Amino acid sequence: MEKDTKNTEIKREDMIGEDMIPVATTTEEATISLLPKKEETDELVITYRKPFSFEGEVHKELDLHGLEDLRGRDLTAIEKAFNKTGVSSVMPETTTTYAKIVATKVTGLPAEYFEDLPVSEIEKIKNAVVGFFYKDE
Repeated sequence: MEKDTKNTEIKREDMIGEDMIPVATTTEEATISLLPKKEETDELVITYRKPFSFEGEVHKELDLHGLEDLRGRDLTAIEKAFNKTGVSSVMPETTTTYAKIVATKVTGLPAEYFEDLPVSEIEKIKNAVVGFFYKDE
């Protein structure tokens, strides 16, 4: 006896009944849904790799939300302070020196705080400042 080997189309509803189970339509969607969700990170809060001690206080992070409150007059003052440093750059807002001046302005911490931070932390601060200034471009 020969088996009927007709190509019959099986509908999804026939396979799972009335209950609709969400199914990813592409391999990419399936892969993304299996990955753990990343926590939303706040780009304006710099978390230090190791606690940083300054003047008897231990700091674990730096909040740069003060960037959101800067005004034109503040940028003028920051540019004047930058020019006094003698550092020359075509794009001063991308320099570490500029970022330290901005961070001093928006956090109220003294310049010495930023001078004593490890390089990796200063780079995070610089990237956050530059990212803030260029985020809408």
